[in-house]
Amino acid sequence: MARILREILVAGSKRDWDRIIELAQELEELARECRDGSIVENDGK
Repeated sequence: MARILREILVAGSKRDWDRIIELAQELEELARECRDGSIVENDGK
């Protein structure tokens, strides 16, 4: 999630709307996985 949010900030500063939409879709997919309990947490390793 942190990677997606960092990339959204970069894309937003560049006004790269296609990339922002792509990242928003990734974020939406991640939220669905979390809600459904099918996500495997990454502890940074």
